[in-house]
Amino acid sequence: MGAHAWSARALVTGCLAAMLALAVGAAYAGTWSGTLHDGSTLQVDPETRRATRVYGGGAAPLWDGTHRLQDGSVVIVRGGQAVPSAAMIDAWRAEPGAEPAMRDRYCEQLVRKVCGFGEECGQSEPCVLARQLLRMERDEQRRAPLGSGPYPQTPASGDCLGALSSERFPACAAAPAARNASACRALVERVCGEDGRCNASPACDPARQLLQLETEERLESADPSARTTMGVECEQAMHNAFFTPCE
Repeated sequence: MGAHAWSARALVTGCLAAMLALAVGAAYAGTWSGTLHDGSTLQVDPETRRATRVYGGGAAPLWDGTHRLQDGSVVIVRGGQAVPSAAMIDAWRAEPGAEPAMRDRYCEQLVRKVCGFGEECGQSEPCVLARQLLRMERDEQRRAPLGSGPYPQTPASGDCLGALSSERFPACAAAPAARNASACRALVERVCGEDGRCNASPACDPARQLLQLETEERLESADPSARTTMGVECEQAMHNAFFTPCE
């Protein structure tokens, strides 16, 4: 199956909230494996991400393209390397201490999401409401019992967690300043066009979903300007023939 055959959904199936920021310095262990449709085994090395097909006593590098597993999931191979999936990341994830610094700080994530990483939407109504929730959360945290930790979960924390997936709190759509631009946003502009004139191209939806994943990584990172796992994927995608420039 060729690289052009994979769908937008296949590229990011199961990946939401599963990637770790590179700044965290995750430690990996154990080769990930899955069963291909023909019964052979797909193995991915955690260090090199090299994809190998193991079959009937033999083994060979897996060819570039899209490979569907027996469980219905899809693995993308580019240049002999597998694009990490949620299952791979879960198998390779380090100890809990390596989780992103903002993982459970939902109100701060919400402010970043709706106000913009550079305050591009700082005057919008969703941003004002998100900041109100953040202030409520901090007031509740100050009243929390001693020993609750630096960022205890409060009723306002739960409200922010729900708001992160609410249509009332959309992500800031304003173009970021240069210092807050990202590799995946650059990829979206490359394949979809700055004005969206190439939104119907096969590569546009995958690029937008990569941007969504990168944004989620940045929401959870102590430094949202730090290079992320999906940012690296978007940098590599710039040199992939599938992500052709909008014309």
